[in-house]
Amino acid sequence: MDGEQRVGEGRAGWIRVPVGAEAARWATRGRCRTVLFVVHNVASATRLLDVLPLFRDDLRVQTLVTCTGSSAFRGGVAKLLAGTGLAVLPWDQAVATPVDLAISASFGGQLGSIAGKLTVLSHGVGYTKRLATPDTGHR
Repeated sequence: MDGEQRVGEGRAGWIRVPVGAEAARWATRGRCRTVLFVVHNVASATRLLDVLPLFRDDLRVQTLVTCTGSSAFRGGVAKLLAGTGLAVLPWDQAVATPVDLAISASFGGQLGSIAGKLTVLSHGVGYTKRLATPDTGHR
């Protein structure tokens, strides 16, 4: 089977549970909604960790996390994600996995590639604030 993948092996680096072709085989509960936290850097990750408790204890929700890899400031992200206890999906697996809701705290990366509804939270004071334009005296 050189060059071929056997059923259920997935792609290199992809996780097999709680998502994937054979994930249902290992599931201890069914009919879960999936929520994907989309991280760009540590600043956006810490904002998403603020809202994680809203989902963590709800057994109807399967929480996942991924990093777009699009930020120049990714230092510390992998360590932070490993400490969350969430299933960490590689970006290419995350965009191939349908989710009920994706939550990001940044507009960076290919968010349009996510297969599901998306909401974007601000990750700091003024992040989505409009800057004032110079007053030209005309209204």
